[in-house]
Amino acid sequence: MRAKGLGFLSALTASVCCLGPLVMILLGLGGLGIGSILGRYHWFFITAAAGLLALAWAKYFKEKKSCESEQCEMGRKRMTRNILILASAVVLTFAGFNIYTYARGKPVRNLSQADTRVSIPVKGMSCFTCEIAIQQAVKKLPGIRNVKASASDGIVLVSYDTEKTSLDEVINAINETGYKAEKLK
Repeated sequence: MRAKGLGFLSALTASVCCLGPLVMILLGLGGLGIGSILGRYHWFFITAAAGLLALAWAKYFKEKKSCESEQCEMGRKRMTRNILILASAVVLTFAGFNIYTYARGKPVRNLSQADTRVSIPVKGMSCFTCEIAIQQAVKKLPGIRNVKASASDGIVLVSYDTEKTSLDEVINAINETGYKAEKLK
């Protein structure tokens, strides 16, 4: 495979665990659980993307050096370099998002006043896109005053009006995204 092809592949690999679940939700397929499956392997995807990107850059520089020594013209040199720069930015961005999710570390607090506040343990969240998917699903319920998911803590904090929605409805909304909300005891 050529350097630019490896660059595209690295960018796609880096984004699959983050953008894949969002695309599935937009297509109405969020309930298939693909987000939580991909989320378990998000560091594998980032590591594989970094490896593919390193290989792409190595191929680019090898071809460039070979053409310089043989005094030949490297075909599409500028386009390949630009693709590799863009792929590097994509890989670094998604790696950064994953690192940020865990680095911020502090538990989510300070929800608005509501009738009921609950902290629901959720399995399968691994990055910010998991949080977004869950928050969007729960916000669609009537009576939700505030919702904040935290992948680093493995919880979803929800404040809601008990006359308009129930805890079971909140848990079902989370489970429909493919992540596993645990019943509170």
